[in-house]
Amino acid sequence: MLKDQHLLVAVEDCERLERILAGHILTIPHSVEEAERELQAREYHMVILGVLFDESRMFELLRLVRTYKQNALTPVVCMLTGQSNLSAVAIEGLDHAVKAMLANAFLNLNKFPDNADGNARVRRIVDYLILIDGDIHGGFKSVHEND
Repeated sequence: MLKDQHLLVAVEDCERLERILAGHILTIPHSVEEAERELQAREYHMVILGVLFDESRMFELLRLVRTYKQNALTPVVCMLTGQSNLSAVAIEGLDHAVKAMLANAFLNLNKFPDNADGNARVRRIVDYLILIDGDIHGGFKSVHEND
């Protein structure tokens, strides 16, 4: 299991994710403005954005992640972390929309039971994306250092 990676976790309710991501170094902003300051201040190994974060401003924050050079290639996972009234079609639309805006993945946390097995599956997905997408983007960074 991967540990000690710096993650920005901007979700509406992060209690479950704090348990799932134990061992990583989590920065938990409470507004888009606070998240923006954090993104300007340091490079993260991953950014996790909640659909309903700060009055449903996930897309605005996703755009900001890709704006700042130090995190432009950082793996981003957008998540639906709580219960919602969104239809299956709307959730599928979110999946497509976040990927069109260059997020690496969309996870509906409600599809994973909040137990040891379900939470371990989410942890493996996050760690995999940090390792694989982070390594791929690290290669892109070295190629594009002078851009």
